[in-house]
Amino acid sequence: MSNFPYLLLNESICKENIRRMAAKAQAHGLALRPHFKTHQSRVIGSWFRQNGVSSITVSSLKMAEYFAEDGWNDITIAFPLNPHELDAVNALAKRITLNVVFSSAANLLKSVNQLSSPAGIFIEVDVGHNRSGVDPENTREIALMVNQIESNSTLKFKGFLSHAGHTYKARSTDEVLKIHRESLSKLTILKTFWKESHPDIMVSYGDTPSCSIADEFWGVDEIRPGNFVFYDVMQSLIGSCKTNDIAVALILPVVDICQSRREALVHCGAIHLSKESITLPNGETSFGLVCGFNGDTWGNPLEECYVKSLSQEHGVISFTNDFPFKIGDLVAILPIHSCLTVDLMGEIKLSDGSTIQTMRQHAF
Repeated sequence: MSNFPYLLLNESICKENIRRMAAKAQAHGLALRPHFKTHQSRVIGSWFRQNGVSSITVSSLKMAEYFAEDGWNDITIAFPLNPHELDAVNALAKRITLNVVFSSAANLLKSVNQLSSPAGIFIEVDVGHNRSGVDPENTREIALMVNQIESNSTLKFKGFLSHAGHTYKARSTDEVLKIHRESLSKLTILKTFWKESHPDIMVSYGDTPSCSIADEFWGVDEIRPGNFVFYDVMQSLIGSCKTNDIAVALILPVVDICQSRREALVHCGAIHLSKESITLPNGETSFGLVCGFNGDTWGNPLEECYVKSLSQEHGVISFTNDFPFKIGDLVAILPIHSCLTVDLMGEIKLSDGSTIQTMRQHAF
């Protein structure tokens, strides 16, 4: 492997992450509809099939088309419907079981009457993330949306979809569980109100911290975590996983070392890792944790050694103790946010030298 940096996947860790989440969903009587935006790979998608998964979540119409071509026939696009994509949505809904999402009455009224193929419809509810979705207490707007959905005979109102994304700002499992309980409380009230008139109504819920940590999912019918397939440094900081549950690392060379500044220059920039960061206990900003690499896999993160800054192609590692690498040595960086790193890299390598392609290599 001579092209650096590259993204390396530990296949056994990844498959164990999938197995564990599938088993958890089954134990709680939940459908698992994993979000495929993290891995964006048909090969990794097949590992989910091996664990009984038959329905998936995606973040875009193109991603839905990509996985539909691989035989996935039950897909939810968990992004508010874009009116510029109506023709393509109608075409895809003729081929597969497709669920789409509306995030407000305005978003719905723009497109609902132009959906001409059978589709399931979820109303997105904002349980505190404040990104998109209807306030669950705004019963008037929700009632208007339900009435408009049901006025189109080709559509089926499926229920309510939510993403408690504010768990990503939590820094302890207690914080995650507090957000989780508050979210479920709002969703349960909403489901109870609508269940009498709509007995089959569903609540679709999901974020990796909640789904990894919580053991109560009252009122929820399906979960949609995505990041858990790889995890990352952010998730380990939240408490969703341990560091040894992280399944991907960026492999890259040390190209220079400045002992006077106690810094090393590596070929690893924002176009590889993104500029997602965390705040370390010492108050410093980190764009990734540094690990040794033996040519096959990576070790544990080094103490007081982290990526302190990124530009387009440059990465600067800060170290306090003696830097255990020489110029030309390969090191591994655990990403802060694996979803963005995978999307930026577009290709994943296994330790045997084989390559897994992602959606970015696919010609639409």
